[in-house]
Order: sequence, then C-alpha cells, then structure tokens
Amino acid sequence: MGNKAAVALFGMSGLLLLFSTYISLLPDVIESKAEIDINYPKEELINYLSKASDWEEWLFQEEVKNSESWRTMKAGNTTGEGSVLKWFSEGIGDGALEIKKIDSAQIVFERVSDNGSFVDRCYLNFRSNSDGLVIKMVDSLDLSANFFARYEAQEESYVQDINSSNFKVLKRLKFVLENK
Repeated sequence: MGNKAAVALFGMSGLLLLFSTYISLLPDVIESKAEIDINYPKEELINYLSKASDWEEWLFQEEVKNSESWRTMKAGNTTGEGSVLKWFSEGIGDGALEIKKIDSAQIVFERVSDNGSFVDRCYLNFRSNSDGLVIKMVDSLDLSANFFARYEAQEESYVQDINSSNFKVLKRLKFVLENK
C-alpha cells in the first residue's frame, strides 16, 4: 500500500513538472506592429494625443460606445503624462489607458484590462514623409497572467489579428483627425 502512494506521488509530481515546463515555453509577451500615413500637422497631433479623454473618440468602435453598458471616466492629469481614461463595458470589459510619455517623436501609453489579464504598452512613433506623417504603432502585449491567451498566441494568426485590430484603430484616428 505504501509503495502505491509513493508511485502516485511521484507520478503526479512528474505530470506537474511537465505541465509547468510546457507553460514556461509558451509566449508571455507578443509584439505587434501597424502603421498608417496621415495628413495632419505633427504638433497638433501631439497636442490631440496628449489628452487621454480625446482617445475615446477613436480608440473604440462605435457599436461599443453606443451600447447601454458603456461608460467612461477621466482620472489623473487632464493633459500630458499621467492622463488616464477608464472605461466600463459589458461587451469588451472594463479597463484603463494611461499616457506614460510624450515627446516630439513618440507617445507611450499603457492599457490594462479590468482583471489584469492583459497589459499592453504601446508606442506611437511619428516620422515625417512627403505626404505628412507616418504613425507607427508598436504594441507589446503582456499575456503572462492569462494561460489561455498564451496558448492561443502560439498561432501566427493571433498576432495577425492584433495587427489588423491595431491598423483599424489607426484608421479611425486618421479619419477623426482628417475630418476635423
């Protein structure tokens, strides 16, 4: 009887070790990139993006913003680093966006989901071209707290979906700015 318990203990320990090893090999941070050309003055773009409250206009899809459960709240500074936009939604979940850094070539912001399952740090880099500006979004998504997302992130299509989503966000920003 004693041998069976020892064998079962070592067997379960071995299974836990294999599972832990498998989890440690899954990606915990993925990087996504998207860029778009925009015809808008750089200084005005930086001023616009310096207020987290302005981001609500283009960061979220209209059907999300028009739902009954949609609410937002501003926190922190009204402008500049430390400006925060919080959102509450049954459809996409709750979360917050905080502007971390602003300079003439880049704006860095961080988004966190309501339960901490997703944290991403985004870099909006600005580069001049003949038509105006190129905005390049580099998105570092931290999946370390979400096993299922880490499992899904093994597929190349997961990153492609995020790239596509980020490109749509940049298209909405372009539309809002160029139609002001």
